[in-house]
Amino acid sequence: TLAYIMKKITFLLIFICSFANGQNIKELYTEKFESDWKVYEDENYVKKFIDTTVIYKLKSGRSPEQELLYKAKENLKKRAEKISQIFSNLKLNLKEFDSLVFIEQRSTNVNLEYDFVKKGAIITKDSIYGFTYDLNKEKVEIEKYDYFKSSENETISQAKQIIGNLILSAKTNYLDTIAKVESDMFAGPLKDVRPETEFEILIYNKRKANELRRIYLHETFVRIMNQK
Repeated sequence: TLAYIMKKITFLLIFICSFANGQNIKELYTEKFESDWKVYEDENYVKKFIDTTVIYKLKSGRSPEQELLYKAKENLKKRAEKISQIFSNLKLNLKEFDSLVFIEQRSTNVNLEYDFVKKGAIITKDSIYGFTYDLNKEKVEIEKYDYFKSSENETISQAKQIIGNLILSAKTNYLDTIAKVESDMFAGPLKDVRPETEFEILIYNKRKANELRRIYLHETFVRIMNQK
């Protein structure tokens, strides 16, 4: 009957919604950014990195093309796991928030004296949860950290202040604009510049179908803004 069919459809919609809202950060990150590895399924893209006309196997038993794809999948998996660990350590559950922003700052290690310390914060409607961890340690532990209080230098301090203020004032769309300008500058006037610091920013909004946007910024955007 029609009533029975409508009941089944309603149940199905509830099930789908509960599944979508029930995703944790690890699942959501892996799903939203699967393009990180899917791009390596495109032979034309792979040609940018290796000579696909030469056929041989690596020690892993995989071809160079397969190895690139495999490593890209592993990198995405490990990144999702690390972010999940940070949430867990800070006792935060993505399902409990309608929106939040995750920031992680790291060195690009373009200079010697490599820096493997990562630091950042998760910003919710009511609170800021700072964290830090050092990948160079034998036992990597995620520790609480007052992210916005201390900075390595004035440029990083300005970068964090701008990013933080835009997030707290709900103007995250400006971060997309800044990232676009910075990217254009790297492709043009600043093509020879090698940034020293990278910020990965994740913007989550449950009300927009579990939207998870990812933005990459560098300390360079502060220098660009200061020149204008």
